Amino acid sequence: MDIEKAKKGTLRVSQNVIITITKNAALEVEGVSRIAVRSLDIMKLFSSKLDNSLINIVVLSGYNVMSVCEQIQEKVKSAVQSMTGVTVSKVNVSVVDVDFPAGSAEENS
Repeated sequence: MDIEKAKKGTLRVSQNVIITITKNAALEVEGVSRIAVRSLDIMKLFSSKLDNSLINIVVLSGYNVMSVCEQIQEKVKSAVQSMTGVTVSKVNVSVVDVDFPAGSAEENS
C-alpha cells in the first residue's frame, strides 16, 4: 500500500504490517479473549481503499460488549494511523463468540 510518493521513490507498508498492528491493538483492550481466525482474511480485514478494517473478536464473559468494541475501534484507529500514517476512516468490529470460564453453566448448556 502506498503511503506517500516521496521525492526519492514510493513508500509502501505491507498489508501484513497493518494486520499485525490491528491485531495487537485489539488484544490490548481489556475484555478481548482472542482474535477469531476468520479475521486473517485480508479481503475481509480491509476494503479496496484500505481505509476500513474489520476485525473479528471473541469477548471474555463479564465484559460489556459495546464498551469493548468501542475501545477496540479507538485503539486500532490510533495505532494504525500513528504507526503508518495511513488514514483509517472506520474500524468495524464483529463479536463472533464469548469465552466463559471453564466449567461455567453457560459453557455446559
